[in-house]
Amino acid sequence: MDLVSGYKGMVGLVFGNENSASNEDSYVERLLDRISNGVIPDDRRNAMAELQSVVAESRGAQLAFGAMGFPVLMGVLKEERDDVEMIRGALETLVSALTSIDHTKGPKNEVQPALMNTDLLSREAENISLLLSLLSEEDFYVRYYTLQILTALLTNSQNSYAGKPLSEFLFRLQEAILTIPRGITRLMDMLMDREVIRNEALLLLTHLTREAEEIQKIVVFEGAFEKIFSIIKEEGGSEGGVVVQDCLELLNNLLRSNASNQVLLRETLGFDAIISILKLRGTAYSFTQQKVRQLTANDFNIFLYFECSWMFGHVVVEALPVIFAVSETNVIPVDN
Repeated sequence: MDLVSGYKGMVGLVFGNENSASNEDSYVERLLDRISNGVIPDDRRNAMAELQSVVAESRGAQLAFGAMGFPVLMGVLKEERDDVEMIRGALETLVSALTSIDHTKGPKNEVQPALMNTDLLSREAENISLLLSLLSEEDFYVRYYTLQILTALLTNSQNSYAGKPLSEFLFRLQEAILTIPRGITRLMDMLMDREVIRNEALLLLTHLTREAEEIQKIVVFEGAFEKIFSIIKEEGGSEGGVVVQDCLELLNNLLRSNASNQVLLRETLGFDAIISILKLRGTAYSFTQQKVRQLTANDFNIFLYFECSWMFGHVVVEALPVIFAVSETNVIPVDN
């Protein structure tokens, strides 16, 4: 039995009987046929909208789509770039196919279509290359949905699937993005895009840079430090919200256990940019030189928690691992 046939056969497990599976298969198949073989543009667009809706609401439809739909929609993305509405619809449908639908009432070992679809879509490096190329499109929603798809692929790849870790899928995606010309450059450009797209790009890069030293180096080479600290400043520094936390998490990924990136940050921006994150309402919390010399990383962390947590918000706590990661001696130098 080939992979697609196996996935089709799993639809019955989602619904519990083959008749329900057949109904879902037939409906999704009819919609895909209208999209791929239709001659009336409005009918094709309506079919795409219907497909997106049913895939977003039904786990069985998600699974049926995974067995049949990827070639059709990837074909739309490749061959119909001038039809923005179709491109948007195809991308939004892919987002739905990769988004888990609540199944709290089902058994723990129940089939998870979103993870299966992640497996299918990420198997071909050409699919990843095609998605990355869409980041150059002018349409806002095309860029936004594309980032959501890539983020969903990376996020799902870090979950478990059929009792097995999906780490191989994560490495596969990282390798595909790494080998695509200007792939990471396109992702970094999204940090300078509109706020919604920038925030999505932050999440994507955070997942992408985990345990990927080569990607971490390239991201830094593309100006990550300057862009990250610029965003932190724009968002209010230590008084910023979730966006600042995402920036710090990405920064921690780039610095933790990456000696070359640590050296580069020390020799370019230095500690000032990081220490500035600790400023609250224009006033920096200071430590005496003698006090700091006596503190190891862990001691300093404990000290801050017990003596300073009352004045430090969650953003500052997020900043501490970054400070420790960039310091060779695990001690923060403080001027008298």
